[in-house]
Amino acid sequence: MKKTKEISAKSSFGMVSTASKPATDAGVKMLEKGGNAVDAAVAAALCLGVTEPQASGIGGQSMGLLYLKDANRVFALDGSSRAPFNVQPMKTPEKPIKLGLKSTTVPSTPATLGYMQETYGRLSFTEVAEPAIQAAKEGFTVSPLVHRLLKKEEEHLRHDPLIVKNFFENDAPKKVGSIIKQPELANCLQAMVKRGWQDFYVGSIGKKIVKDMKKRDGLITEADLCQIPLPVERDALASSYRGYDIFTFPPPGAGRVLIQILNTLEQFSPDMLNTEEPVGAVIYALAFQYALSDRQRLPIHPDYYLQTVNKLMCDKEYASEVATLISNIAKTTLQDDYPPPPTSGETTHLSVTDKDGNAVGITQSIELVFGSKRMASGLGFFYNNYMSSFEYKNMTHPYYLLPGGKPWSSVAPTLLFKNGSPRYLLGSPGSNRISTSLAQVITRLIDRNETLDTAIAAPRFHSSDTGKLLIEKLRFNEDVIAALAAAGFDLKKHGSYSFYLGCVQGVQFPEKGGDSFYGVADPRRDGTAGGPESLK
Repeated sequence: MKKTKEISAKSSFGMVSTASKPATDAGVKMLEKGGNAVDAAVAAALCLGVTEPQASGIGGQSMGLLYLKDANRVFALDGSSRAPFNVQPMKTPEKPIKLGLKSTTVPSTPATLGYMQETYGRLSFTEVAEPAIQAAKEGFTVSPLVHRLLKKEEEHLRHDPLIVKNFFENDAPKKVGSIIKQPELANCLQAMVKRGWQDFYVGSIGKKIVKDMKKRDGLITEADLCQIPLPVERDALASSYRGYDIFTFPPPGAGRVLIQILNTLEQFSPDMLNTEEPVGAVIYALAFQYALSDRQRLPIHPDYYLQTVNKLMCDKEYASEVATLISNIAKTTLQDDYPPPPTSGETTHLSVTDKDGNAVGITQSIELVFGSKRMASGLGFFYNNYMSSFEYKNMTHPYYLLPGGKPWSSVAPTLLFKNGSPRYLLGSPGSNRISTSLAQVITRLIDRNETLDTAIAAPRFHSSDTGKLLIEKLRFNEDVIAALAAAGFDLKKHGSYSFYLGCVQGVQFPEKGGDSFYGVADPRRDGTAGGPESLK
């Protein structure tokens, strides 16, 4: 685990928490220049695509949760990517497409970040893109995590000459401590600065993408790029947890899962909600499994969610029924060994606040690690593989693979308010592990009164809708492991501070005048937190 001082920070002038130090520094630089939280978040997001290329980039998609203090408005920015129009439903393959240019949806990150910055930012796109361009030119240092992921995906990555050129040395993935420079990506970003971010779709960059797709059997055409995938502003999902107001991401994101988990846990006494005790661990694991199962059982199209009658997953009465089921299961499986529980939520995330209290959380991704495992020829960014995130069998499913369709998403950037004022901004990568990671942090903050750094670094596990349970085994006592196994979970053991169990980036707002913003980056990856020492 990293030293606390490297992953946490305090500042009176705003805060940035990301999974990469250059990206954190980029956001802080924008705040120091007089930019707002949007400017800082966009700068950090662009830089993450350069210095954490395995997780995101301009070839992927970005989803945002924004709080504009003056307008007293919290809303979601749905930056979903889009299936190419060339998709032929009657020829849909049996298995999801995961590799190569055919696995790529229309990238939406340039449109989402460009729209966000133009509409709500103060600085120019030139200013917010500068740190990313500099990082691409000068390079970033290969961390143990990046090296390990390059080694893990080496077989697929070496099929692309541009990846080998920039990410390999002596015919092997670059070693820890070496420098990765990305001149093609620097030139691509400079073209977006010179001609506007729209160039990615309807200019010189767009033409190169179409040419590349034709040459390497991809599906994206000029028609796809000309229909720029601008983000959609949606109402945030609103709920509550023990006196805190919760705002999180609506469909196509997975905020419903987080809300159902929290509603379920709220039915139990806080002193029972300790994942490091057998009963508490079983309660959480079952709450996770029920919520994820309900999401699979109750999919809904994002455009129709607000007008639908069925909002079962956000209903507290339904959560009470789930809690009763969990109690009965726990009583049966744990029998007399433990007292029964009484009853009464690959990718990257960044969290940013400015001195005025505005807040932006962005979760962005190229889907799986290194996306499609292919890089845009001459442009230097990884293509996403979001074609793997559609439903391939049930044609009535809202996320069935159709021309122009939007993929499933598990993002859940989240804001917690107390007495009408923002208290915490949180988010995480990790696919279906996002909501479960956030739920564990949130309940530690509220129910156990832990500090933000302690809550984020605490031992963590995840249970899926199928009953598989990933756990940082060495950080839990054997009686917890035994209880989870007795409850019927199929345990898959991971190491301490596992990469696979989320990476929560968090910011705590000042409670009273004179207090500072407090930012924390999850020790499970390469992140840092930082804030301005002064403003210009």
